[in-house]
Amino acid sequence: MSMRRRVRNAIVLVAVLALMLFGVPLAVVLDRLATSQALTTLQRDATRGVAAVPDNVLEAGSRVRVPAGSRGIRIAVYDARGGLVAGAGPDQSALAARVTDGREHDGRDGGDLSVVVPVLSDTTIAGSVRAAVPLARLRAATYRMWALLAGLAGLVLGIAVLLARRSARRIAEPFERLTVAARGLGDDRYDVELPRSGIAEADAAGDALRDSAREVDLLLRQERDFVRHASHQLRTPLSGVLLALDRPAPDVPAALARARDLETTIADLLSLRSRTAGSCDPGDIAAEAVRRWTTPQRPIELRRDDTGDVAIAEPALRQSLDVLLDNAVRHGAGAVTVTVEPYGETVLIEVADRGAGFTASATPGTGLRLAEGIVERAGGSIVIRQRAPYPRVALLVPAAQPGSQSGPHSGLQPGSQSGSQSGSNR
Repeated sequence: MSMRRRVRNAIVLVAVLALMLFGVPLAVVLDRLATSQALTTLQRDATRGVAAVPDNVLEAGSRVRVPAGSRGIRIAVYDARGGLVAGAGPDQSALAARVTDGREHDGRDGGDLSVVVPVLSDTTIAGSVRAAVPLARLRAATYRMWALLAGLAGLVLGIAVLLARRSARRIAEPFERLTVAARGLGDDRYDVELPRSGIAEADAAGDALRDSAREVDLLLRQERDFVRHASHQLRTPLSGVLLALDRPAPDVPAALARARDLETTIADLLSLRSRTAGSCDPGDIAAEAVRRWTTPQRPIELRRDDTGDVAIAEPALRQSLDVLLDNAVRHGAGAVTVTVEPYGETVLIEVADRGAGFTASATPGTGLRLAEGIVERAGGSIVIRQRAPYPRVALLVPAAQPGSQSGPHSGLQPGSQSGSQSGSNR
């Protein structure tokens, strides 16, 4: 059974129980109230009849004039032994025979609800006046009140059903949306947007699902980025190893050097996956990169100033710089220059070559996007300082604060241009 139906049935059941707990006692009270009101009216008419019947006339056996009663009430005069003298009533009344004690009596008498009031003389009980109403009539009035009460209960129950359906929908809809959103996670829909329902439990579950979806999305993105990054970064050293060994006279030393570079790259990738913070000397990283990338055909020149450490882990900076050097070697031309210098509160690590540069419609390639993601996590950015000709692409990395591991707090200088805005196809 669905939650909506369970909630609706529970509300209706509570409404039915409340109506029963309230309606049954009320029906009993109404029955007693009708009887009490009838006895009050009978007592009034019987007392009025006693005042209209002289005791001496009753004792003398003369003809008695029976007073008129209220609507539907029958008045009769009885002698002291309970025999009918005049009026409408049974020939013999057991209730009227009990007035010899001089007191008023009421209750069932035959098929009537009756009140008998004695007619007193100076020394004896002359007789009595009986006021009665048929029990069937009294019951009919009670049944009409019960029918009215049942109709009112039915109306209340109908309203309760409508309100129960509305409340059940309001309570169940947030959880139904949660179910749809949770199933959507299996279809790679992680942008969970659930409106606030005002139900604390549903809102808390929605917040938890939203946070979990973001975490899952982030983890999946990180894994996909890692796979793309690994594929991109491992391609060059693997190609170098294969080229060194695929010659007619295999260049084993070159292959070993490339293998060592491959080992470093793998270690860096694993370190990047753990996303550990840290700091390093950008000049040393640049010098090592120049050594690894320099070839007789494409010499690489290093220009460095004393900059101090930067707030980025060594593997992250090495891999980001490798991306820029790989682009310059693959897609550029002429001599390549690596520059390391202070740049306001950041450190600039620039790679320039003598190639044609970026076209106006160029968009960031896989390598630049990966490097940009790595540097941005440290609080830095990639900027294209010159698009064409002779492109100049730089990493802007925040300087490390004294005594701290990392410090992603700085930004670009005025006039700098983000790589994500400028675009690159390299």
